[in-house]
Amino acid sequence: MTVKMAIPNKGRLNERSIELITKAGINLGDDWGRKLNIKVPDLDLEVFFVRAQDIPIFIDSGAVDFGITGQDVTAEAGKELKNVLNLRFGQCRLSIAAPEESAIARTGKMEDGIRVATSFPYLTRKYFEDRGISAEIVFVQGAAEIMPQLGVSDAISDLVATGSTLRMNRLKEIDTVIESEASVFTTQRVLDDPDKKDRIGEIVDAIRSVLDADGRKYVMADVQKSRLKDVERIIPGIGGPTVVNIAGNDDWVAVQAVISGDDSYRVVSDLKKIGAKGILTMPIERLVE
Repeated sequence: MTVKMAIPNKGRLNERSIELITKAGINLGDDWGRKLNIKVPDLDLEVFFVRAQDIPIFIDSGAVDFGITGQDVTAEAGKELKNVLNLRFGQCRLSIAAPEESAIARTGKMEDGIRVATSFPYLTRKYFEDRGISAEIVFVQGAAEIMPQLGVSDAISDLVATGSTLRMNRLKEIDTVIESEASVFTTQRVLDDPDKKDRIGEIVDAIRSVLDADGRKYVMADVQKSRLKDVERIIPGIGGPTVVNIAGNDDWVAVQAVISGDDSYRVVSDLKKIGAKGILTMPIERLVE
C-alpha cells in the first residue's frame, strides 16, 4: 500500500521541507527538482510537489494522505486537519497593519466600514466578525502592502516574519490574526486506518529525529578515571555521559555525550582543563530520544 505525501513545490517552505525529509532518510533521487511526483519504492511512499496553498485541500479530499504546509494556509482553507508535528521553521504571523500616519495606526482602533486588503479573506473576515466589526474584505493576490497607498484599502492583513517589509512601506502592525509555522498535517480519517497511521508515524518520527538533532553535537574524549566526576559536570548529556573502557589502559576511559552546539566551545575548553585527550566533536544528523 503506497502512502501519498505532499510538500510545497516552491516558496518559503520548500527548501527546508526537502532538507528535512532527505535527512530523515527519504531518498528523492537526483532529479527531484524536475518532477512533480516521485515514488520511493523501498518506503512504499509517493511524494507530490504542489502549491503550499493547495496541500490542505488535497489532504482533506483524500488525494494525498499527509503533507507539509503552513498553519496559516491550513487555517485559511478552513479544513478540519490534524497537526501531527510542528516543524520549527517557517514562523510568521498574519497581522493587521495600517499606514503609520493613519488614525488606525495612531489609536489602534478599527471601526465599521474599514477596508482591508488581503490574500487571506477567510481568516481576515473571521477576525473582524469575532470582534463585531463590519469590514469590507478586498481580496488581492500579493503586494497587499501597496493597497493603502493606492487607496484600495484602509489597512491590510498580511503575513509578517520580521516586519521589515511593513516598515519599508510605512505600515504599522495593529494586531495579530494568527501565529503560524510549518507542520505535518493529515486527517482523522487517515489516522483511523491502522496501516496508514503506522506508516505515517514512522515517517513523522524520522523527521522528528532530524529536528531533535538540530543544534546538537556529539562529543568524545579520553579522560582519566579519576576525573569522571568532573566529566559529569562538564557534559551531562542525555542521562549522563557514556563511559567506555579503553583496552589495555586501566587508568583512562572514553566518554561520549550529546551536547548543545552552543555549548561546544565551553565543553572542549573545560575538558582540556581536566587533561582530556583526543577530544572530538561531530554534527548529528538524526537523534532518537
